[in-house]
Amino acid sequence: MKFFDRINLTKTLLPLSDFKLFCDLEPGASIPAEKRNKILTDAEEMLGEEIPQLLATTYARYVRDGNRSEYENKQFRRRIMLKTLTQAELIENQGRYLDKIIDLIWLIAEETTWVIPAHNYGLYAAPASYLLPRDVEGETHVIDLFSSETGAVLALVRYLLGDKLDAIYPKITRRMDYVVEKHILIPFERELFRWEGYGPHAFINNWNPWIIGNILIITAVTVGNMNRRLNLTDRALYMLDKFVDSYPLDGGCDEGPSYWTAAAAALYDCLEILYDMTGGRENFLNHELNYNMCDYIRKAFISGDYVMNFADAPAKMKIPYDTINRMGRRTGNAELSRFASYIATRDGWTLSGQGISFFYRSLRNQYEVTPAYTGGGNAAYAAFPGISVVMVREGEDYDHGFYFAMKGGHNAESHNHNDVGNFVVYRDGKPVIIDIGVGTYSRKTFSPEERYTIPAMTSPYHNVPEIGGVAQGVGAGFRSENTVYHPDNLGMSIDMDKAYPPEAGVDFLNRSGRLENGVITVTDSIRLTEEKPVVFHMIAFEKPEIDGSTAKLGPVTLTVEGGLAMEAEFYEFDDVRFNNTWGRDGVWRLKLSATVLEGVFRFTFR
Repeated sequence: MKFFDRINLTKTLLPLSDFKLFCDLEPGASIPAEKRNKILTDAEEMLGEEIPQLLATTYARYVRDGNRSEYENKQFRRRIMLKTLTQAELIENQGRYLDKIIDLIWLIAEETTWVIPAHNYGLYAAPASYLLPRDVEGETHVIDLFSSETGAVLALVRYLLGDKLDAIYPKITRRMDYVVEKHILIPFERELFRWEGYGPHAFINNWNPWIIGNILIITAVTVGNMNRRLNLTDRALYMLDKFVDSYPLDGGCDEGPSYWTAAAAALYDCLEILYDMTGGRENFLNHELNYNMCDYIRKAFISGDYVMNFADAPAKMKIPYDTINRMGRRTGNAELSRFASYIATRDGWTLSGQGISFFYRSLRNQYEVTPAYTGGGNAAYAAFPGISVVMVREGEDYDHGFYFAMKGGHNAESHNHNDVGNFVVYRDGKPVIIDIGVGTYSRKTFSPEERYTIPAMTSPYHNVPEIGGVAQGVGAGFRSENTVYHPDNLGMSIDMDKAYPPEAGVDFLNRSGRLENGVITVTDSIRLTEEKPVVFHMIAFEKPEIDGSTAKLGPVTLTVEGGLAMEAEFYEFDDVRFNNTWGRDGVWRLKLSATVLEGVFRFTFR
C-alpha cells in the first residue's frame, strides 16, 4: 500500500511565502494558561543552567566501554534547553531568553556531528575509526534520528524567532541555514541511507517516518526555491511510502507501544506537516491505515502506566493524551479521543517538560485541550494479524478483571526478542505474568554477536517452553504458523514448532490462549521426535506460592494440568531500567517441567 504515488505536488504544494504552521488551528488560538506556566517555569530554571560540554572522549565511550548515555544525555539536554527557551520567548516576547538561545545555537552549530555515538557505530559501511565520527575527515554527513531532530529544531527556531535573532547578531540565521544544509538537506538529496531501504544492511522501521518528518518540516519552513521545495518534498514522500508499504493494514506495531510514538505517531506527524505544506489540499489523516495505526495505542493500553510490551518496549509508558486526542479528532475516531480524555482526566492533566524528540508535535500540542472523560474508549478485544498479536480484556473497566495478550510472529522482528508464543496476564490492572521488557540501551543491545547473550532478549526469559535445553532460534525462519483468531474474539492459536532449531526435535507444538468467562486458559499441545525434558517458563511478578499443581500468584491462582513439576527461582535484575519499570529488585521465574514425548499441558489463571 502506498499513500503518495498519485499526488501532484506541482498543483498542491504551497510556496514558503504562503506556508502557515498549524493551518488547521482556528484564528486566535491560544496556549492554555497551565501550559504557558509550565513552559515559563522550566525556562526560568534553564536561564541559570550551564550548557553541557560535549567532549571527544565522552563520544568515544560507546566503543571503549559500551556507554552511550553520557554523551547522549548532554547532547539531548542542549536541544531540550533550546526548544524550551524558544517556546518561552514566543510566549513572553520580552527578549529575556534570546541570549541563551543564541548561545545554544552557536554551540550546536559548532558541533562536529549531530549523530549520536551509537548510530555512528552502526551506519558507516567501512569507517576508519568508530571512536569518533568520520565527519572530521570531510565525509558526507550521515543522517540519523537525532541529527534530523537537531536540523528540525534549528529550522523551527529560525522560522519562529529568526528576525529577533538577526536583530541581535546579524546573519546568525545564515549560520543556522548553513549547518542545516550541511548536516541534513544536502546529504538527503545526494545519498541513499539504510533507513530508506537501501544497501546491504537496509531496514525500514520507525527511523523512516521519524527522520522524514524532520526533513519535511525543515523543507516546509526554510526552503524558498520552489523547484527544490518540490524535489525535496517529493523525495521525502517517496521514501515515506516505503514505510507505509511495510505496515499491516491493521495498524499493529511490532516494535511495541513505546516505539508507537516514533513509528505510527511519527507518520501522523508527517501527514499533519504535509497538510500544512499544501494548505489542507493533501489530507491522508483519515486514511484507513493511519486510522488503525493511531488506534493501536488504545488497544495496547492495559491500566495505569502499563502497556502490552512485546519486543524492545518497556512495560510502562506515559500516554501522550494531547497527541492522541488530536489523532482521534482528525482521523474521525471518537473512541480514541475518549481514551485520551480518560488518560488526561485520570492523570489530572499532568504536564511533562520538553522532550528530545518531535518539536513540531510538542509545539502543536501546546494548543491542544483534551476534554474531561465522560466514558467509553475501552478496547475489549483486538487482533493484529499483520504482527500476529491478540489482546482480550474482561469487561469495560481498565482497573478490574483480566487482561490477556499473546503473540506469534517471528524472531527477526524490529527490536526483536526471541518470544514466539509469549503471553502476558494482568489482573485488576496489576501484573501477574509479565514480559520483562528491555534494559538500558548499550553497544551490546544492538550488536548482532552480543544481543542474544542478554537474558531478557532470549526465550528462556519469556513465557515460552525450552525443549531439551534448546531455546528458540534467532532469525525470520524461526516463526509461528497457522495462526487462528478465535471467532468469538476471545484469543488465538498458533503453531510454534518452527520457532525452535532442528536440534530441539520438535515435531509439533501448538499454543492456544483465550480469556473466557473470567478465566484465562493457555494450552500447549506438543509432540517431540524423542523423549526429552521440557521446561515451560513463566515470569511471575509476585513470588509464587506453590502447592502441588497450583501456584498462588498474588490475587490469581495458576492451575497446571499435565503432570508438570513446579519450582520457582528469583531473577534479580541486573539493570536499573528493569528496577525502575517494575519498582523492585527482581521477579520470579516459574519452571514447569517434565520429560515429554507428547502431551497436552493446560495452564489456567483464575
